[in-house]
Amino acid sequence: MDKYQLVEEKFIGAQGFLHDDRGVGRTDLSPADDDCSLRVTQQVKPRSCITSAMNLLATNRRVELRAMGKAINKAVTIAEILKRKMPLHQITALSSCEIVTIYKPLEEGLDTVVNQHYVSCLTITLSEESTGLDVDDIGYQPPLPREDIHPGDYNAATPDITAAT
Repeated sequence: MDKYQLVEEKFIGAQGFLHDDRGVGRTDLSPADDDCSLRVTQQVKPRSCITSAMNLLATNRRVELRAMGKAINKAVTIAEILKRKMPLHQITALSSCEIVTIYKPLEEGLDTVVNQHYVSCLTITLSEESTGLDVDDIGYQPPLPREDIHPGDYNAATPDITAAT
């Protein structure tokens, strides 16, 4: 492809997954469309994403994890870790977006190349409350049972052991 130059790259159906005004290749954890979304990329460290999600849950009581392509497995792992730290309702939505890349030739006599491919997109909504969520959604999962939740650094109400003695 050294005889071609990238002219245009379109992301069709990727609203909320990419920030066109800030650049596609960002690896930081900035909120996406609203105050309760996190974009998960391949380069982001799970620990920083978990910390950011915990802070958003503390203020907004809900968080959306958004990932595309190879970052989907990381988003699922982060959601499962969060669900085991606190009781969270989950709604998962899977979609796809089309990526169209257009290359123009640098030499005479060559044709313009248009490359199209589809990438999977995942949105995981985690909420402390079921109000405002569609519990009849096909991607809905109720919170885990209390015995499966291990708060760790989460300040959940735990039984006081010293009061029994």
